[in-house]
Amino acid sequence: MDIRALNGKMKYGIIEFGKDSNKLSADFRYIFSDKLNIVESFSENAGGSLPKDKYDAYICCTYKRKAATAFLHALGFEYRKDYFFADDFFCLLDDWKDQKIAYKAYSGKVIDSLKAVLFGYTARHGIVLPEDPHMADLAKRHFPQPGSVAVQRLFHALYLIPAMIEAFPQIFAHGNDYKNYDHISFLNASDAVRFKQDHPSAEGKVITVEELKLHTMASSYMKAVYYDKRQNSCGCDTPFNTLWIGRNGTTRLCDCPDYLDISCGNIGVTDTSDVWNSPVAKIIRLSVINNTYTFCSRKTCGKLSEGKEQTALLERRATREKDHPGILNIANDYVCNLHCPSCRKCIYSKNDDGEQLAIDSCIDAITDSSWLEKADKLFVGGGGEVFLSKNYKKLLYGGSDKRNSVIIMTNGTLFTTREWEKLEEKYEHIGFMVSVDAATKETYEKVRCGGNFGNLMKNMDFLSELRKENKVSSVKVIMIVQKANYMEIPCFIKWAIDKKFDGVNLSHIRNWGTYENEYFYEEVSMFDKAGKMKSELSDILKEPICNDPIVRMSWNIRME
Repeated sequence: MDIRALNGKMKYGIIEFGKDSNKLSADFRYIFSDKLNIVESFSENAGGSLPKDKYDAYICCTYKRKAATAFLHALGFEYRKDYFFADDFFCLLDDWKDQKIAYKAYSGKVIDSLKAVLFGYTARHGIVLPEDPHMADLAKRHFPQPGSVAVQRLFHALYLIPAMIEAFPQIFAHGNDYKNYDHISFLNASDAVRFKQDHPSAEGKVITVEELKLHTMASSYMKAVYYDKRQNSCGCDTPFNTLWIGRNGTTRLCDCPDYLDISCGNIGVTDTSDVWNSPVAKIIRLSVINNTYTFCSRKTCGKLSEGKEQTALLERRATREKDHPGILNIANDYVCNLHCPSCRKCIYSKNDDGEQLAIDSCIDAITDSSWLEKADKLFVGGGGEVFLSKNYKKLLYGGSDKRNSVIIMTNGTLFTTREWEKLEEKYEHIGFMVSVDAATKETYEKVRCGGNFGNLMKNMDFLSELRKENKVSSVKVIMIVQKANYMEIPCFIKWAIDKKFDGVNLSHIRNWGTYENEYFYEEVSMFDKAGKMKSELSDILKEPICNDPIVRMSWNIRME
């Protein structure tokens, strides 16, 4: 029986078979309760008392498929007639799987067109590319991934052949006549936005490859969460209230994409409510409810490292669904007056036309959604310098209504009394997170290229006075810990305490492609490839001041 052809009015009972199957049953109900008519659940102990004719079919939730099959067959139940397994229904989550998709690159360049076809085709058919950070977690639908990344790229290039065959009819489409297609997929957000502007009638059909993947591979993400037996007691519920918006409008349900690197849609291309409630967004939230945190980084997230890892089931989280983000973290503009090696290779002070087009579309979508006014807390910055970016300022100061709370993420060098006056007029509560990275001028000039340490210290003195007068609700200073600055950690903490700041965040440096890998671990990072802290740093952290309550270390310390 074809699962997709089943009538939504059919009545189903759930059979929980084996240890911890109640977790699987609850997971299934959370995702499918609004799609299927699920009446009640039975344990395997019900045995022969399972009413065979009361339901149209049973859905079996189990880790032991073979044993469950034998059990049900002994009762006279026939597979795909009297019962199904839960993962048989996961394909229902791939709601664009059977739709007609056009793959397009608006630039007209041959290489861009080939990329659009290849990445669109592989997303459309559920093929996990080596670029996917969660390749190892996702259930594979095709062949095992062969060899090195280079070999994998070559292997996936072979998909160009069937991809081109599938895309061949598009060659004969007259101009931009895509009325016979359900969606038009673009590799780049800027191309998608430009096409929407030039062809308003096609607006509802325009998507990115990123979104195509979410709607055609949701079953793979669901399978990963469903069968994950890990349990973490950290108690984080961030995906229920937070939306991070990054470059070109891509989104994450976390404070940082390095902690949870799965998009839930593109805010500049797709309707905001569809992003917040996308299929994968709900699956990510399930991983919070069942305590698996399947897609969260256990290496980089401080909350997860503080939680106890176990396999015994924890009590499921009680969470409240929201129709909008309570915390909005906007980091979609990379322009900055500094060019720190920890972040970028060169000066990036202006967006090109494509970048700006995507940013403008993103800003319009956020503004039209009223999320800025509804959010309990707004974070702005992180991707670049707030007080340089006209885009961040447009979001910060736009609209006539006064807003509740904002936290500015800045390098502090361009903060002025004029900027403070505008912030004070617009927000009830204002906080700052300032990336400083050094306690001395000499070190600052090494790690914060292009900055002026003297001007920064004057601005920090101003912030200190604002904090003492309670005009600012909080000030936290950040040090990206690396070989060039780790010895200054105690002095940095003492300085923050003297200034009456609220927090010192110590974070280990990450390689964003600005260093060669070997050089990074040998000459830059204070952690080795396995994530173990180097002894020089652990010795510094033994100093008493490093245990001050205002200090937060966002890493999982491995001393052994």
